[in-house]
Amino acid sequence: IIFVKIKKLELFLLKVKHIGWGVLLFIFLAILLFFVSKGDRLIDPLSTAAEKGILNYELIQIYHDYVETADADANVTNKRIMEVKNAKKIGDGDALFGAAKQKNVIVIQMESLQNMIINQKIDGQEITPNLNKLIKESYYFPRVYQQIGAGNTSDAEFQMNTSLYPAGNQAISKMYANRKFPSLPRLLQDNQYKTMTFHADDVTYWNRIQLYPALGFEKYYDKSYFKDRDKIGAYGASDEVLYEDSLKVLEGMHKKNQKFYAHIISLSSHTPFELPERKISLKLPQKYDNTVFGHYLEAQHYADKALGEFIENLKKKGIWNDSVVVVYGDHSGLNGGLIQEKDNALIGEMLGHGYTLADRFNIPFIISVPGQKAEVKTNLGGQVDMMPTLTNLLGIPLDKQIHFGQDLFNYENNLIGMRYYMTAGSFLHNQT
Repeated sequence: IIFVKIKKLELFLLKVKHIGWGVLLFIFLAILLFFVSKGDRLIDPLSTAAEKGILNYELIQIYHDYVETADADANVTNKRIMEVKNAKKIGDGDALFGAAKQKNVIVIQMESLQNMIINQKIDGQEITPNLNKLIKESYYFPRVYQQIGAGNTSDAEFQMNTSLYPAGNQAISKMYANRKFPSLPRLLQDNQYKTMTFHADDVTYWNRIQLYPALGFEKYYDKSYFKDRDKIGAYGASDEVLYEDSLKVLEGMHKKNQKFYAHIISLSSHTPFELPERKISLKLPQKYDNTVFGHYLEAQHYADKALGEFIENLKKKGIWNDSVVVVYGDHSGLNGGLIQEKDNALIGEMLGHGYTLADRFNIPFIISVPGQKAEVKTNLGGQVDMMPTLTNLLGIPLDKQIHFGQDLFNYENNLIGMRYYMTAGSFLHNQT
């Protein structure tokens, strides 16, 4: 009996020993993979976890959240920011200050809109005819670049409304939405504006339910308002419904002579860019069949059509001439991992050169100001520059509010940081 018990004990210890070595080997391999992968961007958590394993994904996430962070600088001032960027004032630095004073503000953030398709044609068809028309009566900045972090669209919303940089490896809406940010909505409320934001998806997506109060918006309109009418894809109501139902709110404000700031987030041109047949009006050559780029062009053409209808309705309702209207892209849609060799060839054919990172990150920035002539402004800009440029037109000074952007009408020379989608420390400068 004693002999049998000893044998069982030996077998048990042998098993523990083997299990122990197996665990140690697993941990060693996990740590090795972590050090190889720690610099990877966690653009899509689900695919990253599937590819690298849940343990390694969590290790990378912890590294990004708690280790790869910069020390806070308590001595940041607007003056110092401008000095670091070597920003130079143009003339007296007060060009167009107050040119849109007391006007309503309508800011339209367009999903996945890249500047490279502006003024382009396929078989004689304009891809973005309404944006092209708008540019002819607006200020157009063709050298503006995305600066978003992992929050993508929600980060673009944040930057437009704060002129601050995003968190980087986490969405700002998930990491810091418990804060109270100095923002455009708060500045405008101080000037008797009503502030609201419109997005056809659920407000909990990207934690916007906390982000919007953090930004100071008085009201938001989400899926519960738009009701998934004419739904496109997985996210919500079509852009046509978005603009149609948003207009009802704006018209009500306008009739009361109430100034408003409306931030409208389009959605129908979201990846994978697959529209119902009834929404496709761009006739592409056969070589675009079953390509991501072909679907992208169809989706952007539709988004442009919906925007054009919205602009016409703003004019019919008498709102257009009482408003400054801003249109910009939130981020690139044709990302490296999404597009294939055939897509790259088709993009290169349209551009006349290979598809570069500069093409990918370049987004349009358009401002229509009542009574002002159209002009193309070629100075370099980023998403942090949008709010200062707009507040200059509205006649609202930003000298008492920390901001990292600059007014593109009154400053030349620029240096804009790129987060998340490029190596840490990357930036764009005037030679870009």
